[in-house]
Amino acid sequence: MKDLKKAKKGVTVKTPAKVNLMLAVHGLREDGFHDLTSLVAPLDFADALTVQALESGPDQLTCSMPGIPVDGSNLVLKAAVAFRAVTGSSRHYKFQLEKRIPSGAGLGGGSSNAAGALVAMNQLEGAPLNNEALRGVAADLGSDCPLFIEPQICLMRGRGDQIEAAPKVLVASLTGQPIFLFKPGFGVSTAWAYGALKSANPSAYTKTAVVQSCLRGDLRALIFNSFEEVVGHKYRAIGTLLNDLRARGLVCGMSGSGSCCFVLPGSSALKQKDLKPIIESAWGDSVFFVETALD
Repeated sequence: MKDLKKAKKGVTVKTPAKVNLMLAVHGLREDGFHDLTSLVAPLDFADALTVQALESGPDQLTCSMPGIPVDGSNLVLKAAVAFRAVTGSSRHYKFQLEKRIPSGAGLGGGSSNAAGALVAMNQLEGAPLNNEALRGVAADLGSDCPLFIEPQICLMRGRGDQIEAAPKVLVASLTGQPIFLFKPGFGVSTAWAYGALKSANPSAYTKTAVVQSCLRGDLRALIFNSFEEVVGHKYRAIGTLLNDLRARGLVCGMSGSGSCCFVLPGSSALKQKDLKPIIESAWGDSVFFVETALD
C-alpha cells in the first residue's frame, strides 16, 4: 500500500478512496455473489489510519468522523481478528482513524480502511504475509478489500476478488486525471442495490460484450454502471442530476452502488466554481463535494 509511514508510536497508512469508472454486473453466481467486471481507480482523496501494537487486548478503535461504528462491526476490527487467525499472533492493536471518505457512498472507504489495517499490522509484525496472502485475508473481509492492498488502476472480475492489470495505454491516459466527487445527504445500501438488480433480472444485468466496448472507447464511452438505472429509479435525485450533467456535455457517472457520483473534466477547462453550484442547486448546499485526482 502506498504512503505507509512509521509514526512515533506505530505505523500510519494512507487508505484511499476508489472510483468505479466502469462497473458491469453480469449475473448471479452459484455461491450467491454476483459476477462483475469493473475498471477501478484509487484516488488521491484518502483517510489516514494509525496502528499501534498493544501489550494486551482488546483491540481499540477511535474515529474522527461522528456516526462511524467503532465496535466489532467495523471492518478494521474484523481485520485484526482475521490477521491473528491467519498468523497465529496473539497481539492486539490500537487503531486511530482520521476519516474523510463518507460512508454509504460507493467509494470503498471501509474496505480501504480494512486493507490498510492489514498492511500496517503486517509491518508491525515483521511482514509474515506477502501481498498475495494479504489479498487472501482481505477477500474474506469483503469483495472490495483486496484491491486496496496494492492500490492501482486495475480491472476487478469475479465477485471482485480477481484483480488484474488494466491495459497500459488506459492506465497512462487516466493516471493523474482530475475528478470531482459529489454525494447527496443519503447513502445507498449495497445489499439493497444488488437485490434490486436481482429482482429486475435479466434486464438489469450487463452482457460481457459491453465491457469490451467500454474499454475500447473514449473517456465518455468508458463510463458505465449497471447499478445506475435501478438506483436512479428509487433515488430520482441521482438519475436526474446525472442526466442534466450529460445534457451539458459533461462526462459523469456513479461509483459502485452509489450514492457518490463523479465528473471527469478530461481536457476541458471545467472548474470547481463552475460545477459546484450546479450540484448544490440539485441536491442542496450541504452536499459532499471534493476535487481530487485518479492516483
